[in-house]
Amino acid sequence: MKRVKNIFCVVILCFCSLFARGYSVFEDNGKVGLKNEAGKVLIPAKYEALGWSDGKFSIMSNATGYRTGGKWGLINISNQLITKAEFEEISPVDATLLFARKRSPLSLRVVSGVINPAGKEIIPFQYDDIRLSSLRAIVFSKVGDQYKYGLIDLENRMLIPQTFKNIKSVGSLRYAAENFEGKWALFTDIGKQLTNFDNDSMSHFKKDYAIIYQSGRQGLIDRNGVTKIEAQSQEIQIKGDGKVSTRQTATWFFLSGENKLHQKVSADSVGEISKNLLAIRNSGAIQLTDYTLKPVSTIRMHSLESFRNGTAIFCIDGKCGVIRGDGKVIIPPNYSALKRDGHYYPSHQKLTGKDGWILLDSTGRSLHTKMYDAILPFNGRFFPVISRNFWGAINPDGKQILSCTYDSILQQHGDKIVVKFHGQYGIINQREHWLVTPRPNKIVLIGDDRFLEFGSPTVYLKSLDNNIVYFSENRLEVREESLFEYLPSGTIWEIGMNGVILDRKLLPERVEKIYPESEGLRGIKKNGQFGFIDSQGRLRIANRYDDIQPFSDGYAAMKIRGKWGFIGHDDKIAIQPIFDEVSAFKNGLSVVKQKGLFGVAATSGKLVLFPRYQSIEILPHRNIIIRQDNLVGLADAQGKILINPKYSQLRDLNNGYIIVERNGKYGAISLKGISTIPLIYDYISYDAYNDVFLGKVNAQWSEVRF
Repeated sequence: MKRVKNIFCVVILCFCSLFARGYSVFEDNGKVGLKNEAGKVLIPAKYEALGWSDGKFSIMSNATGYRTGGKWGLINISNQLITKAEFEEISPVDATLLFARKRSPLSLRVVSGVINPAGKEIIPFQYDDIRLSSLRAIVFSKVGDQYKYGLIDLENRMLIPQTFKNIKSVGSLRYAAENFEGKWALFTDIGKQLTNFDNDSMSHFKKDYAIIYQSGRQGLIDRNGVTKIEAQSQEIQIKGDGKVSTRQTATWFFLSGENKLHQKVSADSVGEISKNLLAIRNSGAIQLTDYTLKPVSTIRMHSLESFRNGTAIFCIDGKCGVIRGDGKVIIPPNYSALKRDGHYYPSHQKLTGKDGWILLDSTGRSLHTKMYDAILPFNGRFFPVISRNFWGAINPDGKQILSCTYDSILQQHGDKIVVKFHGQYGIINQREHWLVTPRPNKIVLIGDDRFLEFGSPTVYLKSLDNNIVYFSENRLEVREESLFEYLPSGTIWEIGMNGVILDRKLLPERVEKIYPESEGLRGIKKNGQFGFIDSQGRLRIANRYDDIQPFSDGYAAMKIRGKWGFIGHDDKIAIQPIFDEVSAFKNGLSVVKQKGLFGVAATSGKLVLFPRYQSIEILPHRNIIIRQDNLVGLADAQGKILINPKYSQLRDLNNGYIIVERNGKYGAISLKGISTIPLIYDYISYDAYNDVFLGKVNAQWSEVRF
């Protein structure tokens, strides 16, 4: 629960610390007391702690806190108890008041109140928590399953009734209250309501103005709640001198790569969905349109997930459904939460007297009537479900096939299921017959009739009839139809599911370290040097290197005399060791570093780009983004500079065009560096579905005079 805060916090801490000067807490036989500056004992050492429950120490009006028996109270510096030790917490909130929490005499609930250093109750102990704000206090208490907020003065007079979802201070003498419909209104510090509950949210006041938010648009009110600007602006700024500026909705231009304008639209955002389908967002609502901006649905959604297989989850006012790309709603927005799981939709419903999860099919039909606390992802055979903290399962038809009696469902393999039951592990089938009875050791299925049981330190390979097939104290790894056992020597044995050793990957003697296999060879360290062996343990590349990296694209990095180069499988040097750092080859290219700068080497042994760049990024299609003097350019895989480094950002679309940004403006150029879309846009994206560039131009700021 949040602790008490107020706007004078820093000042108060400094104020309190002044009063603590000249006093020191001392310890004797595990108890603490207080001395003055002359060393005279003011409070004998018989308390667990002195000061406050937040760990700080100060003196307030000759009083401080003490702890005994795990509880806190107040004591003065004359060693007289002001209150008995009855508080769970106690700490200062200003120069004259203390926040405290104690157990209610009417229940086991811990309640909050405010007292002064004389122990007098200022705000009674009847609230779940209190947030002091100047000469007011925001209080809240739990009623049923909801917290309800109100505002009181320091004489506990209710100023704003305790009926709201939230209350916050938005400036001196002003408070915002949120109702349970999620709407906000402005109140004075004496509880006078200044606006209606029609705001989605509200900013803190700045220079006597606050920004209000309604349906994705912004407006402005003054301290009296008077609307100065209707909530129709895209954005509002309140500057330090009190001047106010607004700007309206941005304009989006639909452009070809050669800057041919197809159309334009005013919108907060434009998102490409699929071929001939767009999502246009305005005023916090999303509408689906075709490429000509003709609406394909009249529904204005508040959120829309990505389309998959022609459908997407959407939400309106916190309720979710499913819509097709042609605008047809296939699941109405009746659910408080909706998830996609293949062709199924686990959905959360809140009904009178109950709420929970049900499973819907692709048409929105409910497959069962029982509600679950959770429906987990489909595992290929069933959906694990949870009810009252116990696990069970339903099949794709919604039929419960495992009763909700298990601690958890850990694994499914075919019709066999590993479960945890009463803290132990076992295996059942879908008819809930025990195949392996519960036991303390963890179990993992690794085949139709084999499982691993993890003892300590021994791991057992067992059959379903509980016969031990193989056991070892070494690390075992399952790969397809075999176990691989890693011996302390570094040797790897392949074990069949019948317990027979199928292969022994031997090692040379006195190997200090062995690495995973790469391209048929394994790196080793022997006598302090590195080399490579084959699966039979035969030395293929002599251990004569200071360090190595795995093979990739036919080459492995090796280090000699502090420098990195590359060798092939034949141990011949392909690239001389002259680099400080190298990356593994990928698509025939490696990033290399020399004297703090980066370049690119090829498997041919040629330096494609000499190390002269601040950074290098090799793209999947093998073009290379280069950075020099904090600007980016582009090179091809042969090292030819396509675009000199002169842009702040660069995005190679791999279609002959590149989106670039410089000085905050975006445009597009060709691979030859020719400008095709001028750098005049505030943002550009590319719609690959429709082969269109979307250029955004923000509206200009306009100063408002009142």
